[in-house]
Amino acid sequence: MDAGAVLIHVEPDDPVPPAALLATAVGLVALALAAVLAATRSQTRILRRYLARLIAVGIPPRWARQVLLCQHGALIAVSTLLGLVIAVLPTVVLAARISGFVLSVPWWQLAVLGAAIYLAALLAAVHSATRLRVAEARSA
Repeated sequence: MDAGAVLIHVEPDDPVPPAALLATAVGLVALALAAVLAATRSQTRILRRYLARLIAVGIPPRWARQVLLCQHGALIAVSTLLGLVIAVLPTVVLAARISGFVLSVPWWQLAVLGAAIYLAALLAAVHSATRLRVAEARSA
């Protein structure tokens, strides 16, 4: 037997190093935080007149801010449901059409990313709502 014809199997390196995955996750969370903060602040600016109307009717400013927070919460809930429908429906159709389809989902990574996005949305909404003042609402 020729010794040069024998090969030893060596496991290949991971195609994507863990540091690159971590950097990508951190970048996505920062991008999501910036997008959520910008969207929430924009909507809060738009809703200043709405807050002024609520205050003019006699609703306390604190309660009016809670109404705005509930609106942000409803927007997040609807967008979450829409995102799930958009993501799950094609996956189910694909799984039904391909025999032997096995779904492999990195649940903990998705959970961390989802938690970071929802925390960013919560912090942005609370920050924007608490910055609304009665004088700002009346001047808008």
